[in-house]
Amino acid sequence: MLRQSNEHVVVTGITPGSFYERLYTSDSLHLVCSSNSLHWLSKAPEDLFRNLIPAYDMDKDAKCQRHRIVLEAYAKQFRKDFTNFLELRAKELVSKGRMVVSLVGRRSDVTATKFSYLSRTIYQILSVMVLEGVNDKEKFDSFYVPVYEPSSKEVREIIQEEGSFSIREMQVHDPTTDMNNALSTPSKFVNLLRALCEPILVQHFGDVMCEFLSAAERHW
Repeated sequence: MLRQSNEHVVVTGITPGSFYERLYTSDSLHLVCSSNSLHWLSKAPEDLFRNLIPAYDMDKDAKCQRHRIVLEAYAKQFRKDFTNFLELRAKELVSKGRMVVSLVGRRSDVTATKFSYLSRTIYQILSVMVLEGVNDKEKFDSFYVPVYEPSSKEVREIIQEEGSFSIREMQVHDPTTDMNNALSTPSKFVNLLRALCEPILVQHFGDVMCEFLSAAERHW
């Protein structure tokens, strides 16, 4: 009925589900806006989980030896997830529809030698909890934060390879200053970590949030 009508109608609503699955009917969306989301992966890299490779070794030598393997596994999972996202949204968008995407990433001239700031922070706090005997090392070794920060080059390559979209504009911003201001107190820092990570931490480690938040304040 809406398609047969000549009236200009804007339809809004809430659709439950993952953006890594179909959410809307074909040719039904004019604009897709994904904000601050796609650096979250659909799941941890299967290669690491299946081969019992820790994402973040406490042993420095082991961490150096396996670091490249871990980062490549995360990059592979991001490529798979982002490609899937593009394919699904292309089916839901009308012809000549538009999509705006923002996500946490890194500049293409920054070598991917480190985890994301969020991942590093979480692992550092959890490792302190292990050393203090609050957390179990086996659980620590089997914990994978499903976050990957792609470079602008990676994002561009995946969009071009998938082929459903052409890039009209791409911008890279440095949010470091704003982030530092936003996290200027221990309470803000802890509240941010809790908002982002509590569900996955509790699911994996159990009731450890009080200890985690206490360690987070000391880390800050």
